[in-house]
Amino acid sequence: YQEYQRLFHLSYVPLPGGDLAVREPWRTALAHLDRAGIPWDAELPPVRHAQKMDALDVLRVQIEGGVNAPLTSSMGRLFDAVAALLGVRQTANYEAQAAIELEFQVDPGETGLYPFDIQERTIDPGPLLTSIVGDLRDGISIPVIAARFHNAIAELMRRICVQIRTDYEVNEVALSGGVWQNMTLLDKTVEALRKEGFTLYLHSLIPANDGGISLGQAAIALHKLNL
Repeated sequence: YQEYQRLFHLSYVPLPGGDLAVREPWRTALAHLDRAGIPWDAELPPVRHAQKMDALDVLRVQIEGGVNAPLTSSMGRLFDAVAALLGVRQTANYEAQAAIELEFQVDPGETGLYPFDIQERTIDPGPLLTSIVGDLRDGISIPVIAARFHNAIAELMRRICVQIRTDYEVNEVALSGGVWQNMTLLDKTVEALRKEGFTLYLHSLIPANDGGISLGQAAIALHKLNL
């Protein structure tokens, strides 16, 4: 309970509007597109939504100037961004709604996946987003794109866990955090990691999302008090 090392993380992107972006995934989608160097073309669903709200210029200022746009490396926000990019959900009425509805779209028979770029242990989703936009323009169905996205995240987890094992001789993996409430992603990742021979720890009594985080914070605080 004394320390940790953060070995890999997604590249940082602005969260225009701060917490508002959690309820309006189109904001996060535009930020991810901007960081990936993908133009805000009018045929993309989050761009159309922003145009209807006459919000493109405001978002541009927020992203470029860092105005009310804290940086995030959240995997959950990447799921939100992809959901908005596919037109699945532009605004959310409850937590993780966009990601949940994206999972519902997955074609279970699709085995393709999208690429990530990893530089100095920073994971860049730019190649993934570029590929998704390309598939959208080619008329690939939303269920196939959603499946390829989930497959890409599972393969990313396998790839970085293998790298950590090579570097640190660690063979145990705990899958924790709200993203692991996604059973499609969890099942794909568990299958990939078990094939690699990892020992896995999964949630059963304690929730994977905020409840588990709160318990972890309490455990660390108790440990520090007892030092």
